[in-house]
Amino acid sequence: MATRQITAQIPAAYYETVVTMFKGLGISYTESGHKAKSAPEPDTKEYVLDSICRGMQEVRLWEQGKLQLKSAEELLNEL
Repeated sequence: MATRQITAQIPAAYYETVVTMFKGLGISYTESGHKAKSAPEPDTKEYVLDSICRGMQEVRLWEQGKLQLKSAEELLNEL
């Protein structure tokens, strides 16, 4: 498969969502500038808040037409 390279500056609020999408699509990426914070430990207040923030970011991207979500049926079929 032919590949192309892009360089993008991602707002901090969307960084984790973009990285998650890249990983899900199998896209390799290189970080420059400051290092990303490590993921919080499960079952902590920080983890819950981080999960909610990422979910809200995905909702905003979906509302803007920049993210396509899977239906509940598609998710169940993956199981």
